[in-house]
Amino acid sequence: MKQAIAALTFGAVMALPQAAFACAQLSATVWMCDRGTAWETAKWDVIGDGTTRYLGEVILNFTEEWPGHEITDISATLEEQFTTYAAWIAAENPTPPEVLQVDKIVTPQGHTLRHLQYDEIDGSRTMSAVMLSEVGAARIMLYLDTSDSMPLEEMEKMSFDVAMMLRDTCADEVSCAQDYTPPTSGTE
Repeated sequence: MKQAIAALTFGAVMALPQAAFACAQLSATVWMCDRGTAWETAKWDVIGDGTTRYLGEVILNFTEEWPGHEITDISATLEEQFTTYAAWIAAENPTPPEVLQVDKIVTPQGHTLRHLQYDEIDGSRTMSAVMLSEVGAARIMLYLDTSDSMPLEEMEKMSFDVAMMLRDTCADEVSCAQDYTPPTSGTE
């Protein structure tokens, strides 16, 4: 299900300099400023389309082109766009998610609608945070997935931290400098 959505973004994220900066460019208009966090050393999927990061067992996928993104009317709420997305997912996936919590996070650059849920991905049950974020004038969908053994409280904190890192520019001049070398995770 999420793999099909990630495939929609192939052309949208070409040539992003994500591996070079601690403020990782997730799209042309959205950055994830993760300097000083565990995400700074997250691995990028070098085989796929550049829309996936790995932090141990946790996978972060993101896209600006999800089902419902075309609702671009300025009055369209995140909830309206998420409803369109959820209807598309329900039509494509016979196993509905088990939604545990729905809330909004106010971030430095906007806000995030978050669904914490159990999903089924490729036949495996996962703990997921599906987030639709408004970052400045842009909107981006983020999927944070891991094993269903992760406690809800841990996913709640991790997804909150990810939402709080979103920016509409590369905000950290040191991290965004051409000569910046991010630390490694030690698992290379």
